[in-house]
Amino acid sequence: MISLTHVSTTFAARGREPLTAVDDVSLEVPRGSIQGIIGFSGAGKSTLLRNINLLERPTAGTVSVAGTELTSLDDAALRQARHQIGMIFQGFNLVNNLTVAQNVELSLKFAGVKDRRERLRRAAEALEIVDITDKTSVYPAQLSGGQKQRVAIARALATKPEVLLCDEPTSALDPFTTATVLQYLADVNREFGITVVIVTHEMEVIKALADNVAVMEDGRVVEEFPASELRREGFNPRTSIGKYLLSDGIRLDRSGERPHESTSAPQDPDAAQPGGTHRSQHTALAGSAGGVR
Repeated sequence: MISLTHVSTTFAARGREPLTAVDDVSLEVPRGSIQGIIGFSGAGKSTLLRNINLLERPTAGTVSVAGTELTSLDDAALRQARHQIGMIFQGFNLVNNLTVAQNVELSLKFAGVKDRRERLRRAAEALEIVDITDKTSVYPAQLSGGQKQRVAIARALATKPEVLLCDEPTSALDPFTTATVLQYLADVNREFGITVVIVTHEMEVIKALADNVAVMEDGRVVEEFPASELRREGFNPRTSIGKYLLSDGIRLDRSGERPHESTSAPQDPDAAQPGGTHRSQHTALAGSAGGVR
């Protein structure tokens, strides 16, 4: 469904050394799957996600989605192809002076749906999918963070995309709301067959949602494995962040006996980890969030 072949993205600024954010990445995402991409801050995962819809055009390599090589398209054809690729952002990106319904309708305007009645109908359908039809006439400032993200999901779904790209969609949310948003993503993947790619640094998000995991470090994909491997006894990821996925949560040394060492990532899978603070609570919520709308 999604094929990245030797993709690299380098940023150059006058007077500075070029920065390679994505370095020779090849990745295959099967149709209808949920692909997790995880890495520490600065690993290049968000840049890689934006390479998929060419919001960030790669310096080298090719990107194909649903059999179409996006990197070979001209601007007009690329705009048309992007209608089949929805995107959800960390910061919601709602327009504050538009109502919920108008925010969702806006994506259909950009997609070239000229009939306003058709736009309203499809916006209402999308809002119903995420159970927020009671908020159609309110403005973003009147919504909670979870409600804003549900509107953002509806906006992405309104164009009936084949692919949904999610850039840290839960990092601004509390654990309970995170579980609810993840359940909606799981639902749209299952019910509509939409291929989902989710970038995150939160370990519990990957464990709860992904079918496959790609681990990024320094712009490269350094490890890949099916998420089901995380439940197999004896599975031992090669990378430190992969090992974090098997750990039980943050553990701190409060004895005062160990000196403060470097800020580099610890190799011990039992060491403190990002995103693990709410493991037990979040895991329980993720199993029950289907009934929490």
